[in-house]
Amino acid sequence: MKKRVKGKCALQKKTLPVSIFLISIVCTVVITVVVTHFIEQKQAMDSDSVVKITRNDLDDVQDLYDLISTNYVDKVDKEQLIQGALKGMTESLQDPESEFLTAKETKELNEQVAGSFEGIGANLQLENRLPVIDRVPVKNSPAEKAKLKVEDIILEVDGQKTQDKSIDQVASMIRGKKGTQVKLLIQRGSEQFEVSIERDIVPEDTVKGNLDSKDKSIGSIQIDNFRDTTALEFRTIIEQLRKDGAKSFIIDLRQNSGGLMAESERIASYFLENGDTIAQFSNNEKVISIDKAGKKIDQGFKVKEPTVFLVDQESSYGAELLAAAVKNKNYPIIGVNTFGKGSVQSVSPIGKDKYVQLTIMKWFAPDGSSVEGKGVTPTIEADYPEYAKLPPISKQSNWRIGDSGDAVKNINTMLNALGYSTEGDLFNESTRDAVTKIQTENNLSATGALDTKTVDVLQEMVFKLVKTNDVAYAKAIETLKK
Repeated sequence: MKKRVKGKCALQKKTLPVSIFLISIVCTVVITVVVTHFIEQKQAMDSDSVVKITRNDLDDVQDLYDLISTNYVDKVDKEQLIQGALKGMTESLQDPESEFLTAKETKELNEQVAGSFEGIGANLQLENRLPVIDRVPVKNSPAEKAKLKVEDIILEVDGQKTQDKSIDQVASMIRGKKGTQVKLLIQRGSEQFEVSIERDIVPEDTVKGNLDSKDKSIGSIQIDNFRDTTALEFRTIIEQLRKDGAKSFIIDLRQNSGGLMAESERIASYFLENGDTIAQFSNNEKVISIDKAGKKIDQGFKVKEPTVFLVDQESSYGAELLAAAVKNKNYPIIGVNTFGKGSVQSVSPIGKDKYVQLTIMKWFAPDGSSVEGKGVTPTIEADYPEYAKLPPISKQSNWRIGDSGDAVKNINTMLNALGYSTEGDLFNESTRDAVTKIQTENNLSATGALDTKTVDVLQEMVFKLVKTNDVAYAKAIETLKK
């Protein structure tokens, strides 16, 4: 299990790394604590992979349980003792994907992959007794719009500390009626900042599509995650875009954190010939399964039109499997190296109302190569512009004339990208004039100081600029036209 140490530091006029591509100004959020790991289990597991445990192997565990139960100075909750042992076993694997789950956590996991839930679209797990966001927020979810990021630690909820509280307790603290506000104190790296979030509903659709705004013969499809309806959603959108005149497609897998592997395999089969390998699966000793494209998986539906795929460093798991499968058939992959998650998990019951999520296999690309820790390498490199990688602007202070530092440098860089003559790490007259103009154009008080409302407007402007100057998407259009 990856360990983290809580850093005690004062709130400063600094910001913390996160892609501006993730930023949208409408902060509408509620919380749901879910774990978006793989739920399916391959049926072709080899019997030799099952380790037989004898009673003698567990004698020490039984002896310790008896000793604590009968001799510990205080009253012992035997159920908690058993849960502690189960957690200890999974944590000893030092695999962050293998973990002990309560019945409630498992139910929420099932709801997540079913695509039917309320929350922020982010996953939490406890690390060193603190809740940590452990997955990229679902694209266009409230979590993404609130600028939350993987490895963000939630220190406080509305002023209440989260240290030593359970996942359920933290979830209860953050949940609330739609439209109400919740304030989170976030630690990102060694820095801390607050974010006020308006609770709302997580979008349930995982696939969105439309014709390109300039070339109506190109259909653009964005897959946010893989849930149990994703392949059907994808097929429906493809069919609709064909009717609307699409002759080629751009499939956007950026910020897709994975989900159900079977759904990503089904979509991969849409693009492959029957009999083509989608992926291989191994128990670390030998290949135990090779999944191939065919009618059994895709029901005979195929996409024959020219297609390119977009990926980035947050494309993970099922998104990587799809990218690797189509790359093997020479489809263009545009972007940067993907995340690099090459393991498969299953969820199994342990006793009554207890479950364990366990890494049971590794998956490999059709050519037998692993993506673990390496990711899928694009065939065409295309990254976000540098200003898209700047951290969000901290709302801890009213930025004004005389302020300086890295945060102000980022503000000046954003303003410069928007066409204003600003530079350096000093909030000077040029910065003030740019801010004043933005305030005037957006019916805000023209103070020249960067208050909370102005920060929101500025970040939304940069977000739109990034979308307008999407280098990878532009390269995809160019590739299709060739």
